[in-house]
Amino acid sequence: MISKPKYEYLLFFIAIVWTFFFLYVIQLKVHLSLVGDDTTYLKAAENIYFHCRASDDRPILIALIDGLPFLFGFPSSVVVNWGIFVNYCCWLSTILLIFNIISDQLNRPIAFYASLFFVFCIGNLAIAFNFLSESIFIFMLVLSLFFANKYFKTNSPHFITLGIAVLVFAILVKPMSLGLVFIYGLFFFNKLKSALWNKFSSLILVGLSMIFFQMYSLKQQYGDYTISYIDSITWYNYLGGKADCLKKGIAFYPGDNERAIYFSKFTSHEQRKIANDDMKAQIKDNTFNLMKAYLFCIYSNTSKGCFIVSECENEKQTFYFDAFKFLFKAISKLQNIILTIVAVLLSFYSLTFNRKNLNAFSKMISIIILYVFFISAISCFQCDRFHIVFYPLVMMLLATYFMKSTYKDVKIFKS
Repeated sequence: MISKPKYEYLLFFIAIVWTFFFLYVIQLKVHLSLVGDDTTYLKAAENIYFHCRASDDRPILIALIDGLPFLFGFPSSVVVNWGIFVNYCCWLSTILLIFNIISDQLNRPIAFYASLFFVFCIGNLAIAFNFLSESIFIFMLVLSLFFANKYFKTNSPHFITLGIAVLVFAILVKPMSLGLVFIYGLFFFNKLKSALWNKFSSLILVGLSMIFFQMYSLKQQYGDYTISYIDSITWYNYLGGKADCLKKGIAFYPGDNERAIYFSKFTSHEQRKIANDDMKAQIKDNTFNLMKAYLFCIYSNTSKGCFIVSECENEKQTFYFDAFKFLFKAISKLQNIILTIVAVLLSFYSLTFNRKNLNAFSKMISIIILYVFFISAISCFQCDRFHIVFYPLVMMLLATYFMKSTYKDVKIFKS
């Protein structure tokens, strides 16, 4: 039997060895990808550090984190390496948080195997080596659940405060976190007064002040008090664009069609108005195709594997490259399909048929999973990028139900 302190060390060791093996066999390079969203995060970092202004698509906290080397005069190449280093540290920290939460709720052996399963989730590891925000966001989400778990164990409102503060800051990494704050607030509604008035409440105020700066900066630059314009861009170019193409009976190519070209000619303020008008019009006059497009987006985001693995090339001409690339693509695809289906079904089951047998913490996890799943369908062709966000939460639910089926007399997630 492994002694108490060694599970964490073993997880850390396995994660490091697995990382080196993974990077080596598929020749995954640490670099700024010119395909996708990487460059928008670099631009946001340059805006905040060189021009002291927020960007219209990427909020200021992720820009401040990624662009920190700019403060000391380092070039963009160092910024990219720093950002990926932060991503990787967040991935490692997420593993340990998953272990801590599950071991606190169940036991250490179950926590070890659940965390180990997450270690080998291809998409979560691979995306840490792209200049994106998912790894940081996932860490912040799991950290907020860590504090929620601590509250259920201690009844100390300080942990609610810390959890809310983390999610408020997470809004400035991914604006979709605004919904997570709302979910968190609903679960702790009766405790909000004590949670918002204690020695940690200032953290929430700092986060809100940064959000106000973000909104004020965008108002000054573009004309709207908003956290980001990314929602308008995503709607118009993806979900709305797919629905429009279905109506016209033409092929859909994101960002490469007449609709997208027309949209790109306008300012962010004008794009927001165009996107809002388009949404209202399609809900009213193109409802059926909009529903079909939404289901397509769900299918698209559920049925694909890790795009980062797909982009790797055999520059060293190793004989094993193709085999491992195929293997990791296949595994990541299966992980996305299976974990997404399990996550959605278990979440629905937990909130309906099994709602009386699980406590508030498990229900919170289930609602967050469904929230991330359904809101991510505003976009498509993202492979597993959006669904890897709830992989850690799936580990927690799976551990719960495994423990319950194995030891029927054990009260799972007892508060």
